[in-house]
Amino acid sequence: MNRRMRSLHRGMGVAVALFVLMLAITGVMLNHSSDFELDEQSLTWEWLLTHYGINNVSPDAVYLLDTHVISQFEQQVFVDATPVAEIQQTILGGVSLEDLLVLATKDALILLTPEGEFIEKMGASAGVPQDIQNIGWFHGEPVIQTRQGIWRSDFMLDKWEKVSLQGVGWSVPQRMPESVEKELAMYFHGKGISVERFVLDLHNGRLLEKYGIWLLDILAGLLIVLSLTGIWIWLRR
Repeated sequence: MNRRMRSLHRGMGVAVALFVLMLAITGVMLNHSSDFELDEQSLTWEWLLTHYGINNVSPDAVYLLDTHVISQFEQQVFVDATPVAEIQQTILGGVSLEDLLVLATKDALILLTPEGEFIEKMGASAGVPQDIQNIGWFHGEPVIQTRQGIWRSDFMLDKWEKVSLQGVGWSVPQRMPESVEKELAMYFHGKGISVERFVLDLHNGRLLEKYGIWLLDILAGLLIVLSLTGIWIWLRR
C-alpha cells in the first residue's frame, strides 16, 4: 500500500511540476512584458490564427470582375483588399464595362473605375429601374433583372428600356481567392496574435477556452491530492 501511494505520489508530482513550471515561466514573461516587448511581437502560426478565428474572413458577397475581387463586409465594399465605399444594401452582382466596374444593389448601381476607385452611386433619380435582383451583360451591354422584368442600357447607363432577352450572362457569386483572403485577414486582424496575448491565455488557461479552465481545476485538484499524499507518506514514516 505504501509503495503504491509513493508511485501515485511521484506520477502526480511530475504532472504538477510541469504545470507549476509553465505557470512560473509565463508569469515571469508577463511581469516583464514591456521589457521583452511581447506586445510588439506577433505570432502567425496557421493553427493559432485558426484557433483564434482570424485565419479566414467571411464576406457577405464576393464577385470577380476582370482581375479584381469585389467583396462586401456588412456595409463596407472592398476592391481586392482595399476599402472603396460604404453602402447600405447588399451587392447582388457586378459587371465590367469598357471603363467602368458596375455593382448592383436592390435600388442603385455603384460605379467604380477599372482601378477600383469609387465614382458615384446611381439610383431612381438617375433613371435606374428599382427592385433590382441581378445584373449581367448581353453583347457588351449592361442588363439588369428586376421584379418587373429585364432592362437593358448602353455604356452611359442613363437610359433603360424594357426588353425580353435570352442568353444573358448573369453575374454570380464566386469564392474568395486565397491570396486576397489573406490580405483581408491582415487588414481586419493585423499581423497576427501578439506574444503577450498568447502567453496570458496560456497562463490562465484561456488558450483552450472552457477546456483550459477545467484543466486548471484538475491540476489544482492534483496539487491538493499531492499535498495530502505527501503528508500521509511523511506521517507513515
